Amino acid sequence: MCVMASLIMYWQIEKQNKKTGVVDAVKLFDSFNMKKELESHAKTKLIAISKQADSIGNQLKMARATNNEEEIKKMTYAYNYINASLEDEYKQSNQDINEQVWKRLNPLIMEFGKKKALHLIIGANGMGSVLYNDEYYDLTGEIITYVNNRYEKGN
Repeated sequence: MCVMASLIMYWQIEKQNKKTGVVDAVKLFDSFNMKKELESHAKTKLIAISKQADSIGNQLKMARATNNEEEIKKMTYAYNYINASLEDEYKQSNQDINEQVWKRLNPLIMEFGKKKALHLIIGANGMGSVLYNDEYYDLTGEIITYVNNRYEKGN
């Protein structure tokens, strides 16, 4: 009986000691240096495609000014094709960046939680299931610093 009472008391104490933190997932994602670097690399390619689209757009304007139907048709096709390519590249780069960043962030968040002896980290941004949390629980700034330090160290 004494053992049972001790276990119940231990369980109650442990239940009270559980630590919970809240992190603004969008702010964390947007502040992660890896995301910024990947976006910078993707931007270079998108700018090159955009310049091609602008160039073809200018050629299309010149063709329209001369009323050359064959040239207009050819330039319209090229212009539509390059714009579709730009849109596809933009979507694909965003998807790739999201996947790579979360693949890197998730283990770092887990590591952070273990180091801080947290039992639960809740992602919040005011658009999901956590609409408000007291600042006491907000770990966003602390975790942004942690993941960026770990990233910069190559981990």
